[in-house]
Amino acid sequence: MANEPDETRPVQVTAPGGVIWTRRPGGLSTGTQLLEALSASTRMHTDVELLWNWWEEDRHSREQSRVWAILEEWENGADQREQTEEEVEAFVQRWNDEQDAKREAEEKRRAELVAQSYDKDRANARLQLLRKEADTAFFQHVIDKPASTAQREDAERRVARCKSEAEELRKQVGDPEEVLDERGYLPAERRKQHLGEHMRYWRYPALRELRKRGRRRFTALLNMPVPDVARMCSECQAPAEWHEYDISLCLFRSPPAEGSQAEVLARLMPGWWERCHASTGYAIGHGWGEPHALPDFTGEQWQAMLPSLLRSTFAPEPIKKKPAKPKPQPLATVPPGPIAEVMAKLQELQAKYPTAEVRQGNRGRWELWPAKDDTNM
Repeated sequence: MANEPDETRPVQVTAPGGVIWTRRPGGLSTGTQLLEALSASTRMHTDVELLWNWWEEDRHSREQSRVWAILEEWENGADQREQTEEEVEAFVQRWNDEQDAKREAEEKRRAELVAQSYDKDRANARLQLLRKEADTAFFQHVIDKPASTAQREDAERRVARCKSEAEELRKQVGDPEEVLDERGYLPAERRKQHLGEHMRYWRYPALRELRKRGRRRFTALLNMPVPDVARMCSECQAPAEWHEYDISLCLFRSPPAEGSQAEVLARLMPGWWERCHASTGYAIGHGWGEPHALPDFTGEQWQAMLPSLLRSTFAPEPIKKKPAKPKPQPLATVPPGPIAEVMAKLQELQAKYPTAEVRQGNRGRWELWPAKDDTNM
């Protein structure tokens, strides 16, 4: 149409930073596509919002090829000559040296932070505080939908106790967000790292596996929105809310050292080592029974407590019951009565079912059934 712009004419676009890009002859991508490609090229390695659903194994390479196909249609005045092999090697070496220097400087800075500010007792108290908060939330969920009066009363006592203990821990800890770990990282820094690990090392593999065998779980997980980084756990790769339901995601925890106290505890309390230190430990207590278990608490109640996303993702698949076979029924029944009437009815039925067997049924009735060797009835 005459009013449509000619996308083959020379076009210039000023990108963020003031760099002017000019579309090469024959290029068909628009300025909007160029800016989107420039944005994607800088985000496609670190931006969780962009990468959240790039779970297919070839998705990243496909997006990278798409971006480069657009960028190759434009030039920005940079040196376009092909670099020699020596120049490429020199560039790679400089880049590696710069990264090594940055890494060494960062490790030194973290070590200095640990030496100056790390307090093991305070860090442990912070973990206890997080655990008490998760316990409080767990028992509150029970109170919201109790299975019995005894269970509600027990849960209420536990909530009160957890809140009191958490208050004492807060006095000892101070601001939990200012507590360094033994590597020199603050909770907010760990949460950001854990969100990326959750996506790459749990979400992606889970979706790839569920696509093959679990359509219901696959759909539920695919529809999971990107968690707010502030709502991630600082101690494992799960959103902190999951810990309220005794769900942890410790992706990189090695088994306890052989012969250590931790190994002994792990044998005595299955699930103890695998759970996040910030998660409620109710499941372990429940396994020990009274007085640690809530009255009348069952796995079905735990599933009912879960939000829909967690229930769809983590609750066991419902057992598919085989449809019950229909109970065999007689061909006909003859109620009790005068002998003449009974005999007349039987004669009538004999004409209709000449090979049937007569059996005595309930309440004095006679029943006609197919003969055992009669396959035509």
